[in-house]
Amino acid sequence: MHTLDAIRLRARLLEFLKFRVLAAQDTFFATTGGEHRRAWLRDHLPEALALDDAALDQVWNQARGLYTEE
Repeated sequence: MHTLDAIRLRARLLEFLKFRVLAAQDTFFATTGGEHRRAWLRDHLPEALALDDAALDQVWNQARGLYTEE
């Protein structure tokens, strides 16, 4: 995957997560952590599976920082 495509996909995933995280807060992260993350993405945004685990970790951490009340 080209760098620009990966950046766009990460941005799309972050936006996709926004309302899910806002609605569920930390509960969202409890149910989509570790190996459950890829299964969840397979059901909700399969194109995000093209990102590697490090990129997914970055997006998940960014979503937690932006959209939860910690």
